[in-house]
Amino acid sequence: MLAATTTALRCGLRVQRTRARRLATRLPDAPNLRLLDGSDELRRGLSADGFVSAKAVDVTRAVREISELQECLPLAATALGRAIASVVLIADGLEADETFQVRFVGDGPLRGVFAVCNGALETRGYVGNPKVALDGGVKSGVGAGQLQVVRLKNLPGEEELSPYSSVVEITSGEIAEDINYYVATSEQREGALSAGVSFSDLDAVDGCGGWRVELLPGAPQAVAEHLLKNIQRVIDEKVTTTSVLKAGNTCEAVLRASTGAVFCSLPTARMMRAQICDCGIDRVYRVLALLPRDEIQDILDQNDKIEARCEFCSRLYSLGKDEIAAHFARVDVEDE
Repeated sequence: MLAATTTALRCGLRVQRTRARRLATRLPDAPNLRLLDGSDELRRGLSADGFVSAKAVDVTRAVREISELQECLPLAATALGRAIASVVLIADGLEADETFQVRFVGDGPLRGVFAVCNGALETRGYVGNPKVALDGGVKSGVGAGQLQVVRLKNLPGEEELSPYSSVVEITSGEIAEDINYYVATSEQREGALSAGVSFSDLDAVDGCGGWRVELLPGAPQAVAEHLLKNIQRVIDEKVTTTSVLKAGNTCEAVLRASTGAVFCSLPTARMMRAQICDCGIDRVYRVLALLPRDEIQDILDQNDKIEARCEFCSRLYSLGKDEIAAHFARVDVEDE
């Protein structure tokens, strides 16, 4: 049902009842997007003994672009960046159309954090309230609640992707730690996951990345203990992904700084730029088709138009009475 002011739908579009909104359908002004040169990347590694896998990712450009489009303040950009870096690290290795999706449903002022990535390393995400100004950090912004995880998988003999959903309690609110907790408890994959975001003097994202190390089956206890010592060293020495990236180094340097291990040479996976969204006017009409006609008419009676904003790219669609009436007239004729 449509709430008093808005209805948020899973496709990422939000239908709005509002009067004081932009009337034109447009993206945020292009000059506001301060994009960075270069490209994002993910690099994989394997320990010389074959018992530890590791990955490092640089998603600075993707997170900066998404944060600029959604006009995120630093707290929201930090939560979003951590989520995006984490899902990319987990999704790497999936088939191209398989996905790993997380949604933090907490009672904090961020009003939820969403991120998804497929096996082709195309990622997107959004924060429910990007304008939060809070000194308490990401944990306070997320609040208490649930982490909802959805995986889409290709199963043998099936033509369509099969969804698998899990729900765990938010244990830390720091994003990466909660995702790692899910992977360890629900998927029995033991390892560590870290993600971070840094900002320029103008509060623009100038560094975002992360790393994950995982014990592989058959790893002896001595290897596990050595890995734990390396992770503790990283914590004690405050080695951060963003500090390594901002120093002009690559994901390979992040791997070595983060784990202290010697890795075999493996291919680098070059990431595409963020798959910001796939919204369009057809999707807006599909959203409207999910609403009762009387509720649509009620909105039009009050506002003379219906507006829908994409959660991912902030594009605003504005449809007047005549446009909507003509659309549904065509639909009714086609259904006869």
